[in-house]
Amino acid sequence: MDNRVTRVQRDLRGIVGGESRPDPDLRTRVERQLADLLRAEGIPPRAVYRPGEVCRLLRISRSTLLALCQLAEHPAVRRAHPRALDSFLVGCHHRISHVALVEWLERNQTFQRDSA
Repeated sequence: MDNRVTRVQRDLRGIVGGESRPDPDLRTRVERQLADLLRAEGIPPRAVYRPGEVCRLLRISRSTLLALCQLAEHPAVRRAHPRALDSFLVGCHHRISHVALVEWLERNQTFQRDSA
């Protein structure tokens, strides 16, 4: 019982209502998670990914991906929405950097979801 409580407390670090200290190992876990996802999908690690690759990795539709990218692009946004995914355009095609994907995964593993 005591082990489970400790593990849950450790997993709550960085989440609103949990410990206020950020988890120093979160970045490492996210990098490992992304490497596992890339390996499972047969996508080689790169500096930049295409939308179709990111959709496969995150198991989301293209329209959802574009909505996440648009959250980051909106000119009226001062502080980006936690679900926003940074991207850049090559012509009229979105590209997502490896760093932006890691930051998005990290941010969304600690963001407390709205309960409906």
